[in-house]
Amino acid sequence: MTAASTGALFGAQCAVVGPLARRFAADGQRLYLVGGVVRDVLLGRIGDHSDFDLTTDAPPDRIRRLIEGVADAVWLQGEKFGTIGARLGAHTFEITTHRAEAYLSDSRKPVVSFSTRLEDDLLRRDFTVNAMAFDVVDETLHDPLGGQADLDARLLRTPLAPEESFSDDPLRTLRAARFLAGYELTAAPGLLEAAGSVAERLRIVSAERIRDELWRLFALPDPGVGFAFLDEARLLPLLLPEVSDRSVEQRAEAFRRSVAAEPVPEVRLAALLLEMPAPELDGRLRALRLSGEQRTKVLGLVSAVGRVRERTDDGWSDEAVRRLAASAGDQLAATVALATAAGVATGILQTRLGALRADGELDDLGPALGGAEVIDLLGLEPGPDVGEALAWLADLRFGEGRLDPDEEGRRLVAWWEGR
Repeated sequence: MTAASTGALFGAQCAVVGPLARRFAADGQRLYLVGGVVRDVLLGRIGDHSDFDLTTDAPPDRIRRLIEGVADAVWLQGEKFGTIGARLGAHTFEITTHRAEAYLSDSRKPVVSFSTRLEDDLLRRDFTVNAMAFDVVDETLHDPLGGQADLDARLLRTPLAPEESFSDDPLRTLRAARFLAGYELTAAPGLLEAAGSVAERLRIVSAERIRDELWRLFALPDPGVGFAFLDEARLLPLLLPEVSDRSVEQRAEAFRRSVAAEPVPEVRLAALLLEMPAPELDGRLRALRLSGEQRTKVLGLVSAVGRVRERTDDGWSDEAVRRLAASAGDQLAATVALATAAGVATGILQTRLGALRADGELDDLGPALGGAEVIDLLGLEPGPDVGEALAWLADLRFGEGRLDPDEEGRRLVAWWEGR
């Protein structure tokens, strides 16, 4: 690829980053577009990016001085690691001084040293396909490690020996799984073995970083190749031991149904952990540092699929379907799809769901009367009796479908007087 054609590829990025890069150049510094945006431009995958990673030979204090008065906002939280964040209009920049970094054997924080050499910065990166930089001033692609050739060959390779790159930051083993799956790459010779050799070092990585990387893998259209890499590299015992402890066939089945699920991380994780009892499942989700909302979603989905598994396909009465729909909530479609992927016969269930949905029966599964109406009709004071009456109304709604408020009120009064 010629310099002219490369420059044309990066036209949109040059337009955004160019004014800032020229400001650095006027001060005797260089500013490069680096990392994922360079990779994606070369792959033709990039659209309108609003976030840019940049690297420079300027030290952090000079970065700060050069963007003062230009940026609409500046973030200094990463300054001690050499990174200054800035927003200019609709675009966000992370500008980092060239650096080398590594993790000590027992540390979760990298040891960072700054450099004035672009090559030093590129060598510290995770993979050669991410170790390319583009100078938007002279429109030159800097690719000393052969990242573009690896992209063309669909090869995932580390800048240093894979054992060294993975040891420096063990989270790169999980990133390897994601890149293999997300970019349809092939692992370079020795990559899989190197990931396995440093697997134990994942223990120094925070649970939050591991969760975030797994979430990115789960969100891919097809994470299957990534699952296989994690399995073959013996990383699963440190990530999801409940999956790794299963037989080869059981693991393959869990991977298959997770791949078949919609690309929503909570759904994909639920598909992997369907067999876990609720208390153990909640413990695993907490260990992964999922939020309360995320835990609720996974636990609810696994529980709902369990209810589908417990019932034969010809046992789906309208009442049973309504109860399932109410308990599953906005995860009803995911529940049925995941149960189907798990080998459960759901044909009649899906037919009944379609019929009830067409009748508007699933639009609102609550009773027509609320607490205030119950208090007024039955002459009650707020308290347990109101809750008992509302629970009876909920059962009535599930059993008989939607009733108009007057009919529901008559039924309630008759039940209350005759109980």
